[in-house]
Amino acid sequence: MQICGCPYCPTIYAVFSFLKIVVACLSAATLATFYKKTGWYNISAVVGLIFLCVIQFRKTRKREEKRLKALAANPTEVEVDDYLAHLYQFLPLRTFSRLVGFVSEQELPKPVLNKILDLYCWKFNVNLEEALQESVDAYKTIGEFFQRELKPTVRHIDTLTPLVVPCDGRVLHFGKCENGVVEQVKGIRYPVERFLGCLPTLIDPIANDLHYCVLYLAPGDYHLFHSPCSWNCDKVVHFPGTLMSVNPSVCKLVRNVLTLNERVLLSGIWEHGYFSYTAVGATNVGSIKINFLKDKIKTNKGFLSFEKDTEIAIEPVEEMERGDMIGGFNFGSTIVLMFEAPKSFKFNLTVDKTIRLGDSLGWMVEEDSDVTPLVDELKETLNHVVQTLAEQTDQLITTVDDVIDAGVEQLAACQPSDSDEKVSVLKE
Repeated sequence: MQICGCPYCPTIYAVFSFLKIVVACLSAATLATFYKKTGWYNISAVVGLIFLCVIQFRKTRKREEKRLKALAANPTEVEVDDYLAHLYQFLPLRTFSRLVGFVSEQELPKPVLNKILDLYCWKFNVNLEEALQESVDAYKTIGEFFQRELKPTVRHIDTLTPLVVPCDGRVLHFGKCENGVVEQVKGIRYPVERFLGCLPTLIDPIANDLHYCVLYLAPGDYHLFHSPCSWNCDKVVHFPGTLMSVNPSVCKLVRNVLTLNERVLLSGIWEHGYFSYTAVGATNVGSIKINFLKDKIKTNKGFLSFEKDTEIAIEPVEEMERGDMIGGFNFGSTIVLMFEAPKSFKFNLTVDKTIRLGDSLGWMVEEDSDVTPLVDELKETLNHVVQTLAEQTDQLITTVDDVIDAGVEQLAACQPSDSDEKVSVLKE
C-alpha cells in the first residue's frame, strides 16, 4: 500500500535518506581533515556544517512559502508530495502511540493517577464540571478519563437546523469541494479521492454540491463524537497510516496530514444524498473506537508496511439519529464531514471558532425566496411597539406633571410659619 505522496517505496526512500546522511557525514569528515592538514584549527567542521544546514533551511523555507502562495492563487493546482511528511512519518509515532494506549488502560496507583489527571486538567483546561463524573477519584484509568461522558443537560442538540456540530472543538476549515479538492487549513489542499479512497457519487450533481468541514478536537475537549443528523451508514473503510499530530500548527507545516494519517471512514446516505463521516487518528490517538463496529476494526495494530485498507459493508444499514453517540478518541483528534447538500446550504461557522456539540452547523438559505412580506410584518410590529411605548411615556409624563403641580399649589397655600406642614407636603 502506498502511504505517502512520494512515488517511491517508503523503504527505498528511507535507504536514500540514510545514504544522504552518510554522504553528509563523510563530507564533514573530509572537510575536517582538510582543515587539519592546512592548519586551520580555528575553524570547526561542525560549525561549518551547522552553517550550511541553516542556509539550506532558509532556502527551503523560502521555496515553500513561494510554492504555497502560488498554490493559494491557483485553486486547481494540487501538490500532494511533501518532504516534511516523509521525514515526519519515519518517527516511531505509531509505536509511541501504542505505548501511550497501553499505559492509559492500566490501573495505576490511585495517588499517582489522581496527580496525572489533575495535571492534565490544569494543562489543557479540562472542565470536569460538565462531566458525568466530576471528581478524578471516579476514574480507574487514564483511558476511562479520556472517554468520559457529559451530563445530559450541558449540551443542547439543535433540532431546527439540518446539521449540528458532532463534537466539541475548533473549526479548521469548511466550504465546498471544488475541482475535487478540499482544504485541511487555509491554502493547504489535497484531493477528495486521496482522502476518501474514491470520488463520491452525488445523487443530484446539478442541484447539489459536495460540502465539507474539518473539526479539530483539542486534548482538553470532550473526546466522544456524535451523529450530526439522521442518516444511514452502509459502508466503513479503515485506512491504515501514520499517526502524525493534527494540531493546527502542524497541519500548516505538513501539507498531507489528513491523507496520511490512519482514519476510519463511515459513508452512507442522508436526506439530501451522499454523506461521509471520518474520524482521523493522531499522535497518542492510535485507538479510534466506533461503537456499532465493536471489534470488527482494530486501529494502530501490526506493522504499517503490511497493513491494507479494510472495507466493511454494513448489512443491514446502521441507522443513526441526530445526536447519537458514534464513538470516541483517546486524546483528541479530527473529524471530517463531507456531504451532499443543495447549493443553497450555508455553513454557520467561522475558521478558528470554538464549537460545542449540538450547535448549528449550517442552514438552507433560499436565495430567490421573497422575504418582503416578512419584512413588512416585522416593520409593522416594531411600529406598533414604538407607538405603544410612546403613548405610555406620554401618560407617565402627564401624571408626573400633575403630581408636581399639586405639590407646588399645596406649598404655596402654606404659611411661612407652617414648617411642619411644608415638610409633610414635600414628603408626599
